[in-house]
Amino acid sequence: MLLEELAKDLVEITSALVSGRTINVMNTDGIIVASTEKERIGSYHQGAREAVQTGRVVSIRQDQLSAYAGAKQGINMPIRVDGTIIGVVGMYGDPEEIRDMAHLLEVYAAKYYQLEVLLRPMLSESSLRSQLLSMLLTAEKTDLSTVRGLMERLRIHPVFPAQVVLISAKESLGLPEQAAALIRRLEEKRLLNPETDIWGIVDDAMVVLSSAGNGKTPEAFRPLTEWGYRVSLGTPCDTLWDFRDSCMQAALLDQAGENPWNDMGRDRDRCRYMLASSAVKEANFLNALYDRLCAVISEGERETVLESVRCYYDCGRSVTQASQRLFIHKNTLQYRVKRALDALGIADLPSFCQEYLIRMLLMRQERNLRLTKP
Repeated sequence: MLLEELAKDLVEITSALVSGRTINVMNTDGIIVASTEKERIGSYHQGAREAVQTGRVVSIRQDQLSAYAGAKQGINMPIRVDGTIIGVVGMYGDPEEIRDMAHLLEVYAAKYYQLEVLLRPMLSESSLRSQLLSMLLTAEKTDLSTVRGLMERLRIHPVFPAQVVLISAKESLGLPEQAAALIRRLEEKRLLNPETDIWGIVDDAMVVLSSAGNGKTPEAFRPLTEWGYRVSLGTPCDTLWDFRDSCMQAALLDQAGENPWNDMGRDRDRCRYMLASSAVKEANFLNALYDRLCAVISEGERETVLESVRCYYDCGRSVTQASQRLFIHKNTLQYRVKRALDALGIADLPSFCQEYLIRMLLMRQERNLRLTKP
């Protein structure tokens, strides 16, 4: 597993060191797991298999190719870690011409893996858990070995259905600086189970894949809102491969507003997620709309107008309620709403379309402000 996990990086690094020559890394079965020639990945290399079986360097000349299935001329060298062959590294070229470079490649590859073996035990469990989360966010369904291997190393066996819980801090708290303290507190409250749950820091939030069982429900995380955190729940995961979509849902809910508790299982929050998702997808259009507004309404007036429009729609388009909440005259509120609609160029659209576009615009601007905050 160590070989496959690091092989791509090894190929890219060493190829640059040897003037861009073709480099292959093969496992102990002779299968090419990484190569500068991408089309060869997954194919069988008989020369590599022979190097594993004999423990010796295998040089292949052009006139010997018929005897080595899947091979090209070059030199193939076993990679040893603590005396054990974990794979083979090969370099393309005339064996006589590249012998010195190949020897350097052999030494480099062995030291590369030996260093990884020494350093990996030094990684903290929290770092490994965060690494696992990152892998789940990027891995394809076919890429099982590395993810499952890391889960075995951490002795994690999730129970499904599982719930994605994204925990973000208010500005005064700060994550990931307080992550260790938060994890300890969650463990004390039995909200984290090291044997079934996956957690770690992703960007500026803590993400938990909380397994089912032991009577624990998503509602158990609600007290975190009283501790000063914002909690967002994605849709439940039936498999490990639902994690990425659920995590993206939770992240967008977290960014879409200031509510301390957000749950995709609630109709109100799901609708807000759909609105936020549309705002992200239509970012260019909404930015153009906002530019129209800026061209007509000055910066000093713009915030007042937008706040009045927001209050108007939050009050169900009730002029009376909104004007009372803002402590302004009804005519003033109606003037500001009309001014915004005219500036945006949507005054002639049906009222539903007007509200939909303005709510997306407001959500887009809120998200931009939150993402640009230091």
